[in-house]
Amino acid sequence: MSRRMKKLAAGTLCAAMLLSTLSGCGHQTSEEKTVIKILYNKNFQQVKELVESTYDDIDLQMEISPYSSEQLRRLEKGVGPELVIAAQPDSNLVKQYLLDISDTKASSAYDGTIMNALKIEGKTYLIPFPGVYSGYIVNETLFERAGLPLPAANGELVAALSALKEKELGVGEDHINFSIDSDYNTSIGMFYVGCMVPDFLGTVEGVQWLADLRDKRSTFTGVWEESFALTDALVSAGLMDPAAIAHQRNSILCQKRLGGGTLAAAFGDSVLYYECVAENQKAVQAGAAEPYSYRMLPLLSEEGREPWFLFAPSALIGINRAVSEEKQDACKRILELLSTPEGQRALIQDLGAGASCLLDYQQDEKWIPKGVEEYVESGYIYNVMLPSKTVEQLGGWVRNVMAGKNTVKEAMEAMDRSYYEGTYDSEYDFTVIGSMGRDLLTENFNTRREETEIGNFIADCVAEASGAPIAVVNGGGIRASFYQGVVYSGDLAVVCPFDNKIIVLKMDGQTVWDMLENGVSACTDEFPGGRFLQVSGLSYTFDSRKPAGSRLMSVTLPDGTDLDPEAAYRVAVTDYMAGASSYAEGNGDGYTMLNCYDDETPKGNVKLVRETGLLYRDALDLYFERHRDAVVDVELEGRICDLAQDK
Repeated sequence: MSRRMKKLAAGTLCAAMLLSTLSGCGHQTSEEKTVIKILYNKNFQQVKELVESTYDDIDLQMEISPYSSEQLRRLEKGVGPELVIAAQPDSNLVKQYLLDISDTKASSAYDGTIMNALKIEGKTYLIPFPGVYSGYIVNETLFERAGLPLPAANGELVAALSALKEKELGVGEDHINFSIDSDYNTSIGMFYVGCMVPDFLGTVEGVQWLADLRDKRSTFTGVWEESFALTDALVSAGLMDPAAIAHQRNSILCQKRLGGGTLAAAFGDSVLYYECVAENQKAVQAGAAEPYSYRMLPLLSEEGREPWFLFAPSALIGINRAVSEEKQDACKRILELLSTPEGQRALIQDLGAGASCLLDYQQDEKWIPKGVEEYVESGYIYNVMLPSKTVEQLGGWVRNVMAGKNTVKEAMEAMDRSYYEGTYDSEYDFTVIGSMGRDLLTENFNTRREETEIGNFIADCVAEASGAPIAVVNGGGIRASFYQGVVYSGDLAVVCPFDNKIIVLKMDGQTVWDMLENGVSACTDEFPGGRFLQVSGLSYTFDSRKPAGSRLMSVTLPDGTDLDPEAAYRVAVTDYMAGASSYAEGNGDGYTMLNCYDDETPKGNVKLVRETGLLYRDALDLYFERHRDAVVDVELEGRICDLAQDK
C-alpha cells in the first residue's frame, strides 16, 4: 500500500525524519506486512511468489509438515495457521474452525457439482485445489517385454502381475511387484473407493446408495465388504505386502521402485505418475536403471462393465475463523487470487500435476497422464464425492484389517458407527494424565535435524521405562506436539503412533558411534530422514556439511568423558531399528549394526538384554503415572549440536 506525503509543519520535523518518510513511499516494510501461514506437505514456492508479487502487504509463510493431525491439534489449541489445507476434513470440524466464505468471489468460481458437494448446510467453507486422477500406474515396458497385454479386468490384473513375478520382472527384494501409494489414509481409502466404482458406485444402484448415505439411510456394512476382494487376491498371490499397508513396516517406496523397475504397478494419482517418470529419468542418467515407459490404467471391473478413473481435488483450502479480521481479509484475497487461471497454474506447478476445478479453465494437456485422455473424452471419470472424512476413515480401517486387528465386517461396522454417530470423536481418550508447562513442538522437521524439547522428553521417558542408562528415539517416530496445559491419554497415540517395541541392547562404544553416525546420515535441508536420533544419557556433535558417513564429530557421556569405543553400554532402542521388520525397503532406517532379528542381514555386534514389550507411548504413559503431580517443563540442554548450524 502506498503512503501519501503529508504537509510538514514548519520547524517541527527534522531532515532525517523527512528522508525516512520519502524512502518509505510506495512500499511497506516486512514488519508492516500481514503474515499468513500455511501448514502442508508441499512447498508452495510458485504460489508464494504470485501472492507476494500481487499483494505487497502480505507475507505468505509456509511450514512443511507431512503430519495432517498436527494442523488439527494446532487449531484445537488456538495456534493454527491462517489458511487451513486438508484432504478430507470432517464437517463438524469445518464448522467449528473455518470461516464461512460463501460471500467471496472464490466460492462461485469452481465447478458447481464439486462445490455443491463441499457445502455444509448450504454454506461454503472450502474451495478445491486442482484435482488429480487416480488409477493404476504401470510400467508398460515390462508388460511388453513379457509379451503380456495390459489388463482390462481385475482377474487379468492379478494374472498379469503373477506372470511378471514368475519372470522376475518388476520385483523388488521383498518379492512383491504391486502396492498402493499408502503414506496417507486418504490414499488407501481412495483405492477401495475405486474398487467399488465400475461395478457399484458407477451404476444406478450405487448412485442411489450414495444419495441414501448422505441422508443416513444406507450403510457400508453388507455392501462394501466386496471392496476387499481385489487386495485379498493380490495378497494371496504374494504380489502385495499387507504389513506395509498396515504401517507395520515402512510404506513401499512406489515412486523410487517404479522409477527403478522394481515395481510393476501401483495404485496412485497423477502426481505419483509424473514423479515416477522423473525418477526413471534420474535413474537412467545415474546409470541405475534403463528407460521405461509408463501408463495409467483405470479401475477395472469384475463384471465386464466400463472401467473408470477417479478424480478428486488434491486438497481443500479454507480460512481459520479464529484469526483477526485483518488476516481474514488477506486470506480472502489470497483465495480469490488462487481462483484465477494464474493462481491455478501456480498451484499445479507446486503440486507437480493437477486438473483445475475452475470453471472454463483451459487444461494443459501435459498434466494429463498417458492413458487418461481417452477416459476424459468418454466421460468415464468418477468424481469422488463421498461425505467428508469418509475416505480417510476408510483408509484407517483398512490399515487395521491389513494388520489383523479387525475383520472386514468389523471395519465396515466401525465405518457406519463413525458416520452415523461420530464415534471418531468420542473414541479419543480425554482422560487427563498430566500437564505441560510449555509447548513441546514438532515443527519444520525439527525432530529430524536437531535437539528438541519434545525429543529430550520422550528419550528420557524411554530411558526411565526401560531402565537403560542411554536411550535413543527415532525423530521420525515423533508425529505431533505436546501443548502447554493438560495432557490427555489420547494425545500419546497421536504424538507416538507407531507400534515399534522398546528393547535394551548391550553394545560396545564403536557400535554406539556407528549408530549415531547412521542417525545423522539423512539430515538434509529439504526432507530430513526419520532415522535422526533424539537422545538421553549422552550428547553428540556432528557436522551436516560433511559427507554422510563422516559427520559425527564427538560423543560425550553425562560425566563429561568421551565415549569409549571398547567399553560396553546398555542402550534402549526399538525392535524396528534392530531388524524386527527386516531391512528391506528402507525398514530399520539403516541400523544394520543393531541387527538381532533379521536373518537376511548379518547380525550386529550387539546382545539382546531385554524385550520390554513397551511402545514409545507406553513409556510416556508410565512417566505420567509415576510423576502424576509434576508439570513437565523440559528445556534444551545441548545434547545435540550441528556445527553447520552453530553461529
